[in-house]
Amino acid sequence: MTPLKKYCAKIRNFALINSSELIMRLRSFRGVLLFATLIATQACTQYVTHPDWNPDAKKAINSFIRTEGNKKERPYVVFDFDNTCSIFDISEQLMIYQLENMCFNLNPEKFAEMAFTGMGAYPESLQKVLRDIISGYKDLYDRYGPFTPEGVDNQKGVILREDPAWKDFAVGMGRMYDLLQDYMTADEAYLWTMGWFSGLTGNDLYEMAKRSHKLYSSVETLKRSWTGADGTHSWIDGVSVSDNIRELWKALYDNGFDIWVCSASEVAPVMAAVDVFGLHDYCKGVIAMTMARDEEGRYLPEYDFVDGCGFLAGPEGTWVRDSIPTGTQPWGEGKVEAIRKSIVPKYGGRGPLAGFMDSTGDFNFCSEFASLRLVICFNRASRKVTDGGGLIAEVAMYEKEALKYNLKKARKAGDILYILQGRDENGMRSLRPSESTIRLGESAPRVFASKENSICLNYFKEKGLSVKQILETYSILTDATDPANPFGFTYGFLDKYDGYRSKE
Repeated sequence: MTPLKKYCAKIRNFALINSSELIMRLRSFRGVLLFATLIATQACTQYVTHPDWNPDAKKAINSFIRTEGNKKERPYVVFDFDNTCSIFDISEQLMIYQLENMCFNLNPEKFAEMAFTGMGAYPESLQKVLRDIISGYKDLYDRYGPFTPEGVDNQKGVILREDPAWKDFAVGMGRMYDLLQDYMTADEAYLWTMGWFSGLTGNDLYEMAKRSHKLYSSVETLKRSWTGADGTHSWIDGVSVSDNIRELWKALYDNGFDIWVCSASEVAPVMAAVDVFGLHDYCKGVIAMTMARDEEGRYLPEYDFVDGCGFLAGPEGTWVRDSIPTGTQPWGEGKVEAIRKSIVPKYGGRGPLAGFMDSTGDFNFCSEFASLRLVICFNRASRKVTDGGGLIAEVAMYEKEALKYNLKKARKAGDILYILQGRDENGMRSLRPSESTIRLGESAPRVFASKENSICLNYFKEKGLSVKQILETYSILTDATDPANPFGFTYGFLDKYDGYRSKE
């Protein structure tokens, strides 16, 4: 081979070799580019997009789903229902529906037995209200009854609701619920109103609740009252679940999360709400208050602490009774106990990754589980420094303004990320793109219920407290005169607290 041919061969081989390397490098680069594009696309995926989300909540939810979803061991989250999933309280609204339609399944003797159950220890002033209620029920039963779970017909109902005797009865029932709250918490007082379901079957109550939810979800929010011979009872009409909640539940479900409801309401009205508001397909199950039943499956005026179970959501709108009793009243510490007894065992001992709340009844389950990464608190802007919702609102703003937390920073610090989600209570009710809320009858948004919440927040900032210090100190009920109280006003709501992130 001549020198010229040898030289040309070297050039040809060099070109071939480097072309192969170039192709391999290009292919490798393409793979890296595709991988990077995939990662970037995933990072930009917006699982919830509704414009009514607080931008901080939207960002946190999307980050949470991205980082915690689609795992081999299926994660789960827990929602409260009243004033969390729903705007306003489905059970207090159901009380109004039951009274206005007289959906009872008790004769006067059984009604009297129900009304006096557990009331013997209360003062004469309450006993008199009870006697008046019982007398009023008998009079109405004799003239308009017998009453049934379906309620009186429309024609009779119009006449009934104009009858002064019915107004006295309805006011008495509502006032009794209000009066009992002077002696116990609202949720303990609600146990008495659960007695109104006595004589109904679970299906009777479920169907009655569906009628109530459908009716009041279609009305604008309105303050109403009845006036009777002995006073007035007032309430708020209107209850709904926003499109944001349906979007959130679907996004969680589509990305591998199980969704549970833990409610202090009776279980049947909550299941009815899940169905009426289009959440059934995404729901794993509901644990809530459960009443004892007789041999025929009819409710008795007492809570079932032994065999009361939640229900699992089945196909095509069905519900299947769970096999693990909750064994407690699911409110406050009871929600933690109920979750640990009836949900945690289904997940190999793992706790929830996110909680959704609004008030004191949810404070424990949204602060005690070490597994929690995110808590969204739906801001009622009515929760003061003596309520769990008020303290969580302060912590959420503290994490935002002082600690500058996002989901990643909170987790690195060993904290739960708390976010406030505002709402507009007027008209047909909705969430709003802010942590502040426009309360019913108001036009200006607010973050806190009162100036005391702001005083606490500023104090936390001045002292540079940790989230753990804040929750474990300022959740304990402390009188204004206590020497250890730095504020000069009463704060806190618990006699004792097991501790921030204290439960596995």
